[in-house]
Amino acid sequence: MPNVFLHSSAIHDAAAVITGETSRYILSVLRYKTGGELSIFDEKGRFFKGIITSCAKNAVQLSLTPQTPPNTESPVSITLCQGLLKGSKMDIVVQKAVELGVKEIIPMVTSRTQLDYTRKIDRWRKIAIEAARQSMRVVVPEILETANFHALTQSIHSTGAAAMMFYEGGGKGLKYPLESEREEDNIYVITGPEGGFTPEEVKQAEASGVTIVTLGSRILRAETAAISALTLIQFIFGDMGRGPVDCGRAAPSDKEV
Repeated sequence: MPNVFLHSSAIHDAAAVITGETSRYILSVLRYKTGGELSIFDEKGRFFKGIITSCAKNAVQLSLTPQTPPNTESPVSITLCQGLLKGSKMDIVVQKAVELGVKEIIPMVTSRTQLDYTRKIDRWRKIAIEAARQSMRVVVPEILETANFHALTQSIHSTGAAAMMFYEGGGKGLKYPLESEREEDNIYVITGPEGGFTPEEVKQAEASGVTIVTLGSRILRAETAAISALTLIQFIFGDMGRGPVDCGRAAPSDKEV
């Protein structure tokens, strides 16, 4: 059953009206008609079974039944702090990070960032919605506004959360900080832009309590490093290294929409 994201403002009294690009996707791509069934989720983490009650050229009407969400969220809350990347590379990192279960993404300006400003936040938010839909998540990760590296590391330090910066110049093995330090429900993952981090940024991060971590002796592309780091963290500390879970849909709940 296809998974479709709707803003909660489109859901009223156990019904919803879908318009715009989403309605075109349902009618033209999926070729659904009256009686078709969809899975619906919103930004509040609610999950519904939707049945199409009527179709028009630019609108689809649904009746909704609340469902227990599938168990697709990671037990660890991961925030990816990603140095801004050129072209479509940032799009790829956002997409894959959402598929890999991050809770939020913070685009980051560093010393070697080759972009001083970006107007792509709205684009990345749309990519996040689509990636959440495709991977059967019911929580769309938040894409925050671009932050400065120095200010961000200071902010992370003030929260007391665990933080790891992946550095091509060396550091601890990934498994060591995760298993030897106190267990955390929240982890900040900091990965750099093309060209990586400067030695000064590494020293600053260490002074802020960030653990410097290595992914091995090979130099990885920035987008590869981010995806690899998230995959390993989910395997060691999240849900990728665990046994199979029930991702099926449970019976409808009794609560109102």
